[in-house]
Amino acid sequence: MTKLMALIFLICSVNYVCSQKKIATATTNQNIIDYVHSVDSSILVIDFLKVKKSKWNSTFETVSGLILSGGKDVGPKNYGVKDTFNLCITDPKRDEVELFLLKKALNDSIPILGICRGHQMTNVGQGGALYQDIPSQHKSDIKVIHRDSLQENYVYHDILIDTTSALFEIYGVNHMNVNSFHHQAVIKEGGFMKTVARAADGICEAAEWGKGLQDRWIIGVQFHPERQFKTDQIHANLIQAYLEACFD
Repeated sequence: MTKLMALIFLICSVNYVCSQKKIATATTNQNIIDYVHSVDSSILVIDFLKVKKSKWNSTFETVSGLILSGGKDVGPKNYGVKDTFNLCITDPKRDEVELFLLKKALNDSIPILGICRGHQMTNVGQGGALYQDIPSQHKSDIKVIHRDSLQENYVYHDILIDTTSALFEIYGVNHMNVNSFHHQAVIKEGGFMKTVARAADGICEAAEWGKGLQDRWIIGVQFHPERQFKTDQIHANLIQAYLEACFD
């Protein structure tokens, strides 16, 4: 009887693991986990930086979505240029993992949410390019601060959202105040990505799949909704829409 019960427990455990909802990412970021769990605490967020390379393919087959989150600069070599300003602090290992994940997600047509660096990587991985350093490369008569000069705190600025975009449908507003902590930005969208939100100085603040989310659910935002949703509930809309696309 004891052996039978043990066998039943093992079968149930295997079935639970196989059926558990899973999201891929490439960082252990508690804010991202909290953001996901604010909708469904049962979802397992898998950090592929902790997965052996030999297991990447088989592990990816178990996930239903990809979140590319914030972090260090995307290496300039990934968009075909040198570090001209010697200002980039990069993470080559993470670049490698995220480019693999992005390629797999695109091939499998699973939903992709990019945040800050992840927004940039979503474009770079499809042939896009970045400003290596906004203050050095982007000229505008309107001054918008995108990163604290001491690189310690978030700054805030307004963005305008295209009213024909899916992002507008999700947020329900065309004007929003967002946090900001970056010195790089998308200058050229990759693939069929289309800029759908900008800061007053013209910097790309969000992009989405230009053929419509019914074709592919891909949205990237330059700001950090996972750090704002607890104080500004409007940002809960984005993770809700993303997870619905993953699992509904």
